[in-house]
Amino acid sequence: MSKNLIALLKVLISVGLAGILLYLVFRNVEWVTFWERAKSVDYTWVIISILLSIVAYIARAYRWNILLEPLGYSLKTSRTTIAVLIGYLANLALPRLGEITRCGVLKRNDNVSMPNALGSVVTERIIDVLTLFFLIIISLIVESDRLIQFMTGAYKDLNIPNYVWWIVAMVTLVGGILFIYFIKKQKQFKGKLSGLIRSFMEGVFSLKDIKRPLGFIVSTVVLWVVYFLMSYIIVFSLPETRHLGLGAGFMLLITGGIALSIPVQSGFGTYHGMIAGMLLLYAIDETTGIFLATLLHTSQIVAIAIFGSIALVISFLMRRKSASKETNWQK
Repeated sequence: MSKNLIALLKVLISVGLAGILLYLVFRNVEWVTFWERAKSVDYTWVIISILLSIVAYIARAYRWNILLEPLGYSLKTSRTTIAVLIGYLANLALPRLGEITRCGVLKRNDNVSMPNALGSVVTERIIDVLTLFFLIIISLIVESDRLIQFMTGAYKDLNIPNYVWWIVAMVTLVGGILFIYFIKKQKQFKGKLSGLIRSFMEGVFSLKDIKRPLGFIVSTVVLWVVYFLMSYIIVFSLPETRHLGLGAGFMLLITGGIALSIPVQSGFGTYHGMIAGMLLLYAIDETTGIFLATLLHTSQIVAIAIFGSIALVISFLMRRKSASKETNWQK
């Protein structure tokens, strides 16, 4: 089976799954009420949320620069921001494609090693997961009753056989053993594979050698505070949700983070269903919950489409300018 066919199948499966999930979420929507909600939206808050996303993109790019510095790369934040934006744009086409794409952009524009870049992205994602866990703990304190109700309600109907948990445990154990083995034995590998593995592991462990730890911490805090604000301020755009407090904002952030981490096409279906389900705990009816989830999700997609497309054009012009300089130098 050719690589192109495999890639096409991945896209079709991802899009098909997203379509099924969207159908399941929207099949009982009261469309008359849904469109009434659209007429009552104060889009000023939506626009502010979209503009705030720029701060999040820059904070992520700045933090990535800090991880790349110990690997010998000193890049402007503007250049890594372009790579991050193009990566987000690529994620609209296929889940997790963005991580590879943004590393490819840095490779092409700034000659950053792909294994190094991918390793640093892995570290970045680990930090994000740990941050999400930390926020879940905060929510357990702030909104403990509602969070427990949400989690138990979401999984009470699942009947997962015991052997599934054994398989998950064994895969995790074997994966951990292999990971440790590669770390200890990486110097003994020879050939091209050895270089790739070492470069990747250098990227993964770049965190321990960062030169600006305070900048890394501050950029991480800024990133997640902006994520919180991006989702929370949109509740003020609807009369039915503008009474929701900070606790609900934390729940929106956490639920959205979990939904977007599921490998489905840009969170279509998973995001809408989980956000709407969570809002039921705040006495927000299903149709309004789905509408707010749609508003939140669409605003993020619009931001990525606009700023990602601009970054793609800028990247193309950068490569063209670089190629032109190289041609003139050769002459």
